[in-house]
Amino acid sequence: MPTTGPLSFRDDYTQLMGRAQSQWAALEVITDYAIGKFLKVTAGQAHLITSGMMFGRKGRLLADLIAKSDHPRKAAILGAFNKLRGMSKRDMFAHSYLRSTKDTVTFLDRSVSGEFRAEEHTFTLEEFRAYVMDFEIAIGAFQASLGATREQFEAFAKAALSLSRNSKTSPGKPIESA
Repeated sequence: MPTTGPLSFRDDYTQLMGRAQSQWAALEVITDYAIGKFLKVTAGQAHLITSGMMFGRKGRLLADLIAKSDHPRKAAILGAFNKLRGMSKRDMFAHSYLRSTKDTVTFLDRSVSGEFRAEEHTFTLEEFRAYVMDFEIAIGAFQASLGATREQFEAFAKAALSLSRNSKTSPGKPIESA
């Protein structure tokens, strides 16, 4: 892979972008898991509730659920989660226009609702690396505040598969009409 040319084509940048995408995927499952726990529903029900829901809506829902709960660690959980909400630039990275020089990447972020706005966000490789590392640390703090293990998140994620494997037809023979 080239070490010259635009930063956006370099391995060190693309690896960081992939790492960031992996972290956002982890945040999705942790958030969905937490919504299920705070709603006190099964994993399957949590998947039905959160499937297709954009992260912004999930974030507002979870923050409200935590704030209104009587959870003994609610301040720590809400603090860790709100830090992540403030850091999340996933939509900007996923939906912006991108341009790059040999030293920077610039994302042109456009509003999705309300009055139109456009804003540029420029990162050097080191600034982008710092963002990704800080985001990973914040996700770890959120996960730790929930007191759940990686195995619990994996089991939660796998529960979605059982929903799609359930037969949509009757297990017995069709009843003949008279």
